[in-house]
Amino acid sequence: METQRTTIQIEQELANAIFAEAEAKGLSVDDYLRTLIASGASQPQSEQMNLDEVDRILDELSEGTEHVPALPLTFSREDIYFDHD
Repeated sequence: METQRTTIQIEQELANAIFAEAEAKGLSVDDYLRTLIASGASQPQSEQMNLDEVDRILDELSEGTEHVPALPLTFSREDIYFDHD
């Protein structure tokens, strides 16, 4: 299999992060990028949130909104255009 080299332009900060992650995992940059592509990851694993973290963040965002009434399950045309003639 013939290897083809391609040059891409990315920000230096991103390049540094890629090199650091690859080195930390004991991989070449090529192998590290291959593992990301193979796993379908769009960002390094350390930055992905689990469901517990998402629940915690949503709970924090909803603090103090207990007095806000729940939205109806369906919206009528009147609900949508309440401020129009």
